[in-house]
Order: sequence, then structure tokens, then C-alpha cells
Amino acid sequence: MRALWMLLVGLPLALAQGLGIPADWPDPFKMQFPRIEPRPIRPTEITLTNGLKVLLVPDNRLPFVTGRVYLRAGSIYEPEDKVGLTGILAAVMRTGGAGERSPDQVDEILETLAASVSVTSDNLFTSVAFDTLSENLDQVLQIWADVLVRPRFAQERLDLEKGRALEAIRRRNDQPTQIAVREFVRRINEGHPAGRVSSAASVRSISREDLLAFHQRFFRPNNAILAVSGDFRIPEMVGRLERVLAGWRRGEVVLPTFAPPSPKPAIYFVQKETNQSVIYMGQPTVTAFAPGYSELDLASRILGDGFNSRLFLEVRTKRGLAYATGGAQSQGFGWPGFFYGASISRVEKTAEVIELMLSQFRDLRERPVSQEELELFRNNILNAEVFRFTSRQAVAERIARTRMLGLPPDYYEQYVRQIQAATPADLQRVMQQYVRPEQFVIVVVGDRRQFDKPLSSFGNVIEVPLE
Repeated sequence: MRALWMLLVGLPLALAQGLGIPADWPDPFKMQFPRIEPRPIRPTEITLTNGLKVLLVPDNRLPFVTGRVYLRAGSIYEPEDKVGLTGILAAVMRTGGAGERSPDQVDEILETLAASVSVTSDNLFTSVAFDTLSENLDQVLQIWADVLVRPRFAQERLDLEKGRALEAIRRRNDQPTQIAVREFVRRINEGHPAGRVSSAASVRSISREDLLAFHQRFFRPNNAILAVSGDFRIPEMVGRLERVLAGWRRGEVVLPTFAPPSPKPAIYFVQKETNQSVIYMGQPTVTAFAPGYSELDLASRILGDGFNSRLFLEVRTKRGLAYATGGAQSQGFGWPGFFYGASISRVEKTAEVIELMLSQFRDLRERPVSQEELELFRNNILNAEVFRFTSRQAVAERIARTRMLGLPPDYYEQYVRQIQAATPADLQRVMQQYVRPEQFVIVVVGDRRQFDKPLSSFGNVIEVPLE
């Protein structure tokens, strides 16, 4: 085994043979394997009487059933003075009792059945999921339906969750990285609800009536899609869902629209006494799967995805200036994602790292990448395609989100085709079209007394006080 390991890490062939490795063994670095082609999973689609769309994927290999319903009820729809509401709503929907059951009764039944019901939220969606042995499906479905449709929002659980949120706000300036991420997301999404940040005042103002009003406004079957997979027969599952959701009525749901972000290019500086500086820089580009997105994503992998990326090689490996560095093109649904880079650097090398990072962005604009570099990162993306099929439930949930976002059914296949077709000239074109370092939002968290050069040497500096 040791000899084989040495061969795999590049031991000269003659020496490897001297250790007993057969001469006719292939060179592992030249071996070629056919690309794995996962078989597509196509859910059965039905619509319940109340208008809820359901994607069903039977899988009788194991006695489990899993489901998740997505609702357009994310944080961007919170009232402006109630930022933080959806996170609290998601927690108290699950912990605050449901239907005729108290919070403790819901917990006890699920624990006894070794089942789970969970509620999560993000910018766009709130989702309510269940996971159970198929023999307990009827009991768990009823609790899931009660949590979804008839949450009690017990006041004592709301008070507990608000206390947790306030404590998190109190402590959120402890870590420089957390500060930098928060301020970068806020500044890059300026003018859009995705950039809003909760405050102690906004959390304290959230009442049980606010949760009920938000739930009443957005939690409607015609504003949702459910994905279910596992050990069931389709006609029986449809009957179960019709029964447990019989009281859930459709209603008009008007989703507000928002102008795209309008960030103000500048260096946003947060003074923090620390021996590291955290640096984020970038700008909005395009929405996910809009023209240019795939090429930008591939360019961002070359910039900052992993040990072979330019930022890692130039900033960390060659010069040892950063503890961590990388970059990406974020996905944007409904508003543009952003192309960015980040570094956690030695504080006394802050300006040098900023300049080096900016030079990597400029180089991607000014010179085509090599075909070899493009192929390396293209293959990383294509080889990871198989992980889209880790489970039938994951496939069903991805299809559900696709529908909710209004994307074409083959949106990912389009992305793969565009990645396969991308050329060095394509990457340079989108970089020149969408990525302009002189218009970057740059966030720096660190101790200015230790900087190697004033931040003003890079442009207008806006000092951000810690709140």
C-alpha cells in the first residue's frame, strides 16, 4: 500500500518498479474514465383541490417518507420595521405548538415516533418539512399540516426566541469575519430588502400579531409547492394530503416588487482591534442563469475556488499574506448576484493584499485565461454534476424550487451546456462587461493603526460604526 501511495503522489516510475509495482500498471494521472450520466428522476405532478401543487417521487426501498413545502414567504417580504421577523416566525411555528397540541405535546409525539418536523426560512422562501417512518406517516402528516396551517405561536416561545435573537445581535460584533460578511451583503445590496439587517429595535417590536398577520398573508396553498418522496403509493398519498390539508384555503397573495440594488462604490471600513484584517470586494452582476451567468461563474472559480485558484495561489501560497482567501459568483434570483473575492489577511499587509486581489480581477479582464486553466475548473464543475442526484427528495425539492422561481425546467442542463461551450474569449468578454474593479464595494474590518498603507490610497473611505 505504501508503494502504491508513493506512486500515486508522483514517485518516479523506475523507483516504483523497484518497490514491486508492476510495470504494466497504468499511470493514474493519464487514466480516463467515462462521465457518469445519472438517470433523470421525473416526479409525478398533481394539484390538490385547494390549489397546492405536489411533486411525488415514490421510493419503496426503505420505510421512510420525507416531504418539504416551499412558500414564497422569505425575509425580503418582511415589513421594513420588522426585519428579523421570518427567522423568528420559522422558529416559533415549530416550537410554539400547532392545532390542538401544546408545544410540549408536539415535541413529545415527534420524539416518541422518532420523526421530525422543521421550519426554515431564507431570503425568498419559508419551508416546512417532515421526515418519518412510513408506519407513522398519518400521525406525522397531521402534525406537519398543523404546523404549516394552524401554528399557535405560543407567547412564551415567542418571547424565548426574541431573547435568543437579541443575544445574537448583542454578540454579532465579536467576530471580524461576521462583521465583514454582514456589512458586505448590506452594502452590495444597497436599496434592496436583501441588504437589510435586523436590529434590537426591530426584533423587540415583533409581536404575536405580526407573526399571525404574516402567516395569514403568505401561507396559502396557491403560493406553495410541496415535494414528497419515499415509501408510499401515489393514490394513497394524494388522499392523505387532501384530508390533512382540507382546511387550508387558497387566497390572493400579492408579492411586492423591488428595484435592483444600487450600491455605492467605496471602501467601507470598520475599526476593530485585531491581528487580522477581513477584506471583501465585488459588485452586482447578473441574475442566476441570465446571459453571462454561467461564464461569470466559471471565471469566479478560476479566481477563487480552491487551492488551484488564482487568489489562493497568489495571495496565500506564493506570498503567505492571508490565512484564507477565495471568491465566487453568487446566485441571484429576482435580483442580481454578485462577483466577489475575500481574504483574511495579516493586518500589517492589508493594503498589499487589497492591491493583489484587485490585480487578479484586472488580470481576468485584461488577458484571456489559458485553455489548460479553463479545462481544470470546467472539469471541476462538470464532475460535481453527479452530486445533484444524491437523493430522490433532493431532486424533487430542486424541481420545486425551480418552479417557484419561474425558471425553465432544464435550467441546470442549460448551465452545463454553457459551461461546456465556454471559451477563454467568453470569460474575458463577461469579465469586461460586468466586473469593473473601479466600481467595487470594498469592505475592510481591521485595525488601521497596523495597516501598511492608508485605505484612502484606494479611493473614498466611509467609516462604518459598529452598532
